[in-house]
Amino acid sequence: MIGSILSIAAGAMTAHQKAAQVTSHNIANAATEGYSRQRPLLATAPSLHTTYGSLGGGVFLADVSRLHDVFADAAYRRNTASASESRARHDVLERIEQLYGEPSDTGLAAVLDAFWSAWSDLATMPDGVAERSAVRYRGEALALHLNRLAGELVDLRLDTEQRLSDAVAQINELARQIADLNRDILAAEAAGGTASDLRDARDRALDRLAELADIQVVERERGDVSVIIDNATVVDGTLSRALEVRTTGGTVVVGVAGGVATVPRPGGIVGALVRTLNEDIPSQIAQLDALAAALVQEINALHRSGTNPAGVTGVDFFDPAGVTASSIRLSAAVEADPMQIAAGSGDADGNYQAGANDIALRIAALRDDPLSALGVSAGAYYNRTVVDLGARVASAASAADAADTLAAAASARRESIRGVSLEEELMMLMRHQSAFAAAARIVSVADEMIQAVLSLR
Repeated sequence: MIGSILSIAAGAMTAHQKAAQVTSHNIANAATEGYSRQRPLLATAPSLHTTYGSLGGGVFLADVSRLHDVFADAAYRRNTASASESRARHDVLERIEQLYGEPSDTGLAAVLDAFWSAWSDLATMPDGVAERSAVRYRGEALALHLNRLAGELVDLRLDTEQRLSDAVAQINELARQIADLNRDILAAEAAGGTASDLRDARDRALDRLAELADIQVVERERGDVSVIIDNATVVDGTLSRALEVRTTGGTVVVGVAGGVATVPRPGGIVGALVRTLNEDIPSQIAQLDALAAALVQEINALHRSGTNPAGVTGVDFFDPAGVTASSIRLSAAVEADPMQIAAGSGDADGNYQAGANDIALRIAALRDDPLSALGVSAGAYYNRTVVDLGARVASAASAADAADTLAAAASARRESIRGVSLEEELMMLMRHQSAFAAAARIVSVADEMIQAVLSLR
């Protein structure tokens, strides 16, 4: 009987010592990101059945549970993916807006205005050499500004493509980590119990993955998880599948490596980068190209009808082959000699007429007149482009702020479940300490009983 008392006391001391260790582990990780608090599960030891009835066997540590909520995790990851997607798209759109630098004295609007003003000055002094030089200079400045904008948009596209490749590589690495953690968790829990720290490590990897893509996590009864991005399973238990970036028909897509399947709606940062590569950046380049082509077409058509001081008719102002923002440039004739610029029409015989300014006036009037290819003036078209971009930036910023708010709320709800409360843990620690001390006192009492029995001999 005294042996049973000692056994119960020893079991209680061991159980509460381990419980205190779990509580200490919680306190030590109170500030650890992604840590889920753990709870020691104490259970009644099997009873000893005798002719006098069942005698209790004490207590033992049955398991260490991990406090978390799969629904809170899913809500957090869903909102995190949305917030990451909105923020990543806003960042790219904001960089495009910064490239234009409007409104400013050095933006394309100011360059266009200076170009039209130079033609107005030439119309005032149609025989002026300085005015022709100014027209050539302003035309060259306009072409170079469009070249610069197109070049920076191309650089932004290349940078975004690299960011997308890096993000997909991170997804593949995280998928491998999650598959490895699935394997470790299955091995650790094969004999029973919960591998809480390994599960926390897996959740941290899943949280990082949720920033990159909108994921669906399916946990199996045995403890491993599958991870699905749109229609592609990237983690299936202990196996992982890699994704890759492809360009098909000028469209950037993410697909499963080694197969033909694609992921049309990856969400997260990857989804935002795919969208900007397929929609936002090409749309800006296309609008600048349309503006450049309209300017070349309209100005060349007018300029070719004029006769320059050299008596030549049919000279292009811009190179007719450069009809994109990246290729627009002055014609070789105008670049070589400003006197090749025509300010007015020739006489009935096509000879140069000093003082004729009708061509310069008609080109200067394009400041306000609609270009046939655009339906509006060049300035109005560019302003519409900038305003539309500003609206996209503002919309993306609002979406990002709203998504950030939802993600923060989801994070707070999850932390309220899994987060460590120091006050609660200290109370639990004191409770286990008291139970340990009481069990130790039982050992002392049992020793006294043994001594009393021995003294009877």
